Amino acid sequence: MKTFLLALILSSEAFAAQVNSAKFNQARDKILVSVTYGGGCEKHDFTLKLIACRESFPVQCDAQLIESTDRPDLCEAIITETVEFDIRDYGLDDLYYSGAFLKILGDKNFNGRRSSATISLPFLNGMGKGILKGIPGNL
Repeated sequence: MKTFLLALILSSEAFAAQVNSAKFNQARDKILVSVTYGGGCEKHDFTLKLIACRESFPVQCDAQLIESTDRPDLCEAIITETVEFDIRDYGLDDLYYSGAFLKILGDKNFNGRRSSATISLPFLNGMGKGILKGIPGNL
């Protein structure tokens, strides 16, 4: 039992960040996600892991927010920041994701519910990667 707990504590990847909100910045082709997490003594990095897509038009996808640190962060500050994800880094500029709904999943919030936010990706003009036409309401 002690070995198992030690392995959990030393793990550098966690699902411990809450997703507060998200939006798409069309001018920069970036997804902006407001996150809250505990720590304050170590650098926290965030990535998205595409979990699944449901075939519909437009397609609906889920992505897990992954938080990682080089070392365990034992500090107890509550930090809220906005992290950015370039859609090209995740292949989300492909025609398949044109106009897709992307639900970004985080850890449980203070009410015990899993935190999440959903955004609409831009519609592509049919010419493929990197050529975007925005959706009204997205920045």
